[in-house]
Amino acid sequence: MPSSEIIDPTRNPAKNRKRFFQFIGPVFGVLLVIGGIIGISLHNYQTMRGGVISLSRDLLRSQQRYVTEEVEHYLAPASDSASIAPDMFDIPIDASSPDTFMLYGRSMLAHLPQVDSFYLANDKGEFWMVIRHKNAYDQTHLEVENGQRVYRHTYVDQAGNWLGTGSDSGDRGEFRTRPWFVGAIAKPDRHLYWTDPYAYLATHKFIITASIPFTTSDGHRNVFAINISLNRLTEFLNSLQVGKSGQAVIVDLQGHVIAGHNVAALSQKEGFDPSHLVLDPVTQPVFTRALNVYRINGSGAGLVRARNKNYVTIASALPMVHRDWVLLLNAPENDFSDFAQSARTRNLVFSLVVIALALLLASGVVWQGRRLESIRASLEKARNRVRSENAALLGLARTPDLFSITHDVPALTEILAQRTSASRTSVWRFLSGGERLISEDVFEVDHDVHGAGFALTRSEHEDFFALVLEGHELAEDDASRNDKTRNFHRLFMRPFGTATLHVYPIIANGHVVGCVMLENAQRAHGAEHIIAVVAAITGLRFAQATEVEANEGPSMPMKDVHKLQTRFDEGFILAPPESGCPVGNGVYPAVPVAVISFAETFAADRSMAERSITLVTEISATIQRIARETGLFSVQAVSNRIILIGGCKQEPDAEAATRLAVAAIQVREACYIRLAQADMDPVFRIGLDMGPVAATMLGQKPSILHFWGQAVVAAERLALTAPDAGTIQVSEDAYVVLREQFLFRPRGMFFVPGRGAVRSFTLAGRRE
Repeated sequence: MPSSEIIDPTRNPAKNRKRFFQFIGPVFGVLLVIGGIIGISLHNYQTMRGGVISLSRDLLRSQQRYVTEEVEHYLAPASDSASIAPDMFDIPIDASSPDTFMLYGRSMLAHLPQVDSFYLANDKGEFWMVIRHKNAYDQTHLEVENGQRVYRHTYVDQAGNWLGTGSDSGDRGEFRTRPWFVGAIAKPDRHLYWTDPYAYLATHKFIITASIPFTTSDGHRNVFAINISLNRLTEFLNSLQVGKSGQAVIVDLQGHVIAGHNVAALSQKEGFDPSHLVLDPVTQPVFTRALNVYRINGSGAGLVRARNKNYVTIASALPMVHRDWVLLLNAPENDFSDFAQSARTRNLVFSLVVIALALLLASGVVWQGRRLESIRASLEKARNRVRSENAALLGLARTPDLFSITHDVPALTEILAQRTSASRTSVWRFLSGGERLISEDVFEVDHDVHGAGFALTRSEHEDFFALVLEGHELAEDDASRNDKTRNFHRLFMRPFGTATLHVYPIIANGHVVGCVMLENAQRAHGAEHIIAVVAAITGLRFAQATEVEANEGPSMPMKDVHKLQTRFDEGFILAPPESGCPVGNGVYPAVPVAVISFAETFAADRSMAERSITLVTEISATIQRIARETGLFSVQAVSNRIILIGGCKQEPDAEAATRLAVAAIQVREACYIRLAQADMDPVFRIGLDMGPVAATMLGQKPSILHFWGQAVVAAERLALTAPDAGTIQVSEDAYVVLREQFLFRPRGMFFVPGRGAVRSFTLAGRRE
């Protein structure tokens, strides 16, 4: 079941609701104040902003009407002159016609500064032009002299008085290929034609030409053209005051710029091409979006956003001037709404002050409520702890044979683990007048396993024994850093991955008789009462006990171990019995076999080799003693492996398998202790199997009993593939026989030659 679905029966819904309303009440009140202030401020701002935008749009519409009238007035001479020209020159052009055209042109140029020049041409190749020239006028006529085309220039004043002459080659350009002539000729008579804006290189002016075709009575087509300078229109648009920083521009529907912002400056650059002057979405995003809105919605005001700012825009067609021309005006919204922005800022400051005061008041209320709740929670926690401790003590009091040393009480270590959140708890008892310390019960929380039988000697842990026998409590955050606990950590704690150690003495009759140890305890300082009660109960249990050294077999000081004579000449540390239980040649179907595999310890250095020999001798002597005490059938040494045979009978022997498992556990603990004394990591692994074995006597006088078969091979492979050093890996066949008396953890699948993939297990300890 997921942890989110687990219901805590001790949780009080009424208390949770009270805590919720205690916190949410002031917060909700503050949020209401904040929401009200924000709502009023936003309403005022939106109302004021809407009024400002409406006013700015009205101003822009007024500006737009004014600009439209000015643009129409600016370009009106083109349409007016074009409508008069056909009536003035509808007769065949003769000698008097150019004079009339020149007089008309000088008069118009004198009174209309936006007009740049006039053209008169026909399909016979005749061309006349009048244009300003400094403070006078240039009257140009295209003539043919000696077969050459020549432009004759006559410079006159306003009254037509001669000032000078000049000429240019007529080959520099054919006027009948110019857009103003070609476009006009293609139109019906008296229909005005507008060219696209173009640059007049001679004067660096931006020009647009309006031309109108008409047919004289002799059938020839004539074109009258008037050139309007857009420079002045651009200057006029740039001079407009649209808000504080607004702009105006005239474009066509394709986005080509006719006049307006930055056109005059661009026309002065070399290679300037007005036909490629279009709105740039990057540098002119406001005008670009305003034109797109106009294409969809037509003329009118709008609001667009660009460059992280809002702009008020007006788009209007110029049908009286050119049917494809559009006038665009824009101005930043804040040009018209600065006062609204400043008013909003003041309102925001006042609102923030009110909100800060409300937050301060609410924080005080919440803090006071939380403080009361914290005090109440502390009292409730203390009451719960007392109730929990009382329940734990009541459970202990109801435990049968609580004070009898002949009955194990695993509840003592379990209650310590529960109350202190320790990874491992253990109870230890001194034996032999304080010379040995043996574990009565070790509880491993992660695997819910109890164990016992670990033994420490004073000679191996002198400083640690002295520390415990002093009767003082010990708390070490890292036992490996304290000289007095370093050996104990290396031997007992490091294989299990624990570091923090708490030690509490057990006192009976005024003497320290043992200790309670907690490893990686998270709440040891809050469980002193329970620890004291458990220590007192354990002290009463230990007071009834007597030291039974004989039950553990004769003990031999380690300094005399080297005096033992092992029987390596026969290959056996413990030889099979020669009488009482004879073994004949043959196959035995269910023999318990254990193989202890040691890492190679040989070294070429003489001192290291001697040290290894001493270590091997001592460990072999210990294994020999354990084998005798547990009643094993035989123990044989082969290279860096030791083979233990639990029994050898034709029928399955569960007792022999049990003796072999007990011996394997004791050998593991003994090897741990001796290797720790030598400051070495565990360098051994143990494999245990129960299966068929062949036995036969090899040699004659002396002869030895030799075993081989599937059980021996499987046990050896189990030892070699054990997951960690010091691990006892057990086959499935042995597990089935031993699972009622020992604790196991699944290891996974294991391949055995001749048997295929089988399951294996790791032996944790004896079941209590």
